[in-house]
Amino acid sequence: MPTIQDRIKSIEEELQKTEYNKATEKHIGLLKAKLSKLTLEMESQKGGSTSGFAIPKSGDATVALVGFPNVGKSSLLNAMTSQESEVGNFAFTTLKVVPGILNYKGAQIQILDLPGIVENASRGAGRGREVLSIVRGADLVVIVTDVETKGVEKIIRELHNSGIVLNEKKKSIEVKKTNIGGMRLHKPKWIDIDEEQVRLILKEFKIVSADVYIREPIRMEDLIDYLKGNVVYLPAIFIVNKVDLPHTTDNMEQLPGRYIQVSAKTGRNIPELKDLIFDSLDLIRVYMRKKSGEVDMERPMVLRNGSKVRDVARKISRNMISTYRYAIISGPNRKQGELRVGLDYDLLDEDVITIISRN
Repeated sequence: MPTIQDRIKSIEEELQKTEYNKATEKHIGLLKAKLSKLTLEMESQKGGSTSGFAIPKSGDATVALVGFPNVGKSSLLNAMTSQESEVGNFAFTTLKVVPGILNYKGAQIQILDLPGIVENASRGAGRGREVLSIVRGADLVVIVTDVETKGVEKIIRELHNSGIVLNEKKKSIEVKKTNIGGMRLHKPKWIDIDEEQVRLILKEFKIVSADVYIREPIRMEDLIDYLKGNVVYLPAIFIVNKVDLPHTTDNMEQLPGRYIQVSAKTGRNIPELKDLIFDSLDLIRVYMRKKSGEVDMERPMVLRNGSKVRDVARKISRNMISTYRYAIISGPNRKQGELRVGLDYDLLDEDVITIISRN
């Protein structure tokens, strides 16, 4: 009887040889659903030890350096931080996760130098499952390659197989299981979707009766990712390292996202890389005004873009919300002068804030 690994291999081979077109679209969708379900079964059987890779998060955000061995991740870590990660011109130099802190624009950003990803890492090859479990907890994935840019699509596939989707937003999908009635699809009229394919994919996940709500256009991969239940959606950028070596830029145009060319060896574009990392994390800095009237410009409170005054109050104290009266806000990115605002007021980068409480 074929093992789960045999069945997975067979489906992967069929996917590779099946050309994608309108006639094969439904078949490919079902194959991907079967593959995802089998992968989940295999993971549940193996368990998931992360011994030796438990890295406590620190700072305002965490960035994971991901790439094949020997592309210069350790050199990049050293170039961006004060951490001295072991560097060597051969594969598998990094045998553990090495953290460093990038102090930039008032933010403390944790950079993780991870062991090199290898093919089938999502199934455990090269301690890949342990490494990928660290990536899942990051705020930004930085895929590092060299000037040849080979194998980037394989890295993206390994990340996706482990439940990490890059540079995409979670789709508005909801599946509510019911005891009877079969599948009922609820969607706006303007969304064109193959209802029978949705039904067959749900069946692969042993769901035969449910209300399915799809509120925006989706691909079948989006539905599969939802049904897997273990998917995280993370922003990602690409670093092309070793540009001090002879190279062309033709293959770089194919990278599926924002990329920057750098040389960890010579320091070329390292300041620009720090800027790109900071911008990609989508952080804002808020400066607190003390009771004396002095503003602490040395160490801002760092928050996610879209944060509100309420988030500042929570960071200061658990009791701040209950004693809150109002806040006074000003800043270089505001056209108005000082504003008196409530808890749900949106913050901007470099805002200066004074919180007035009842006590």
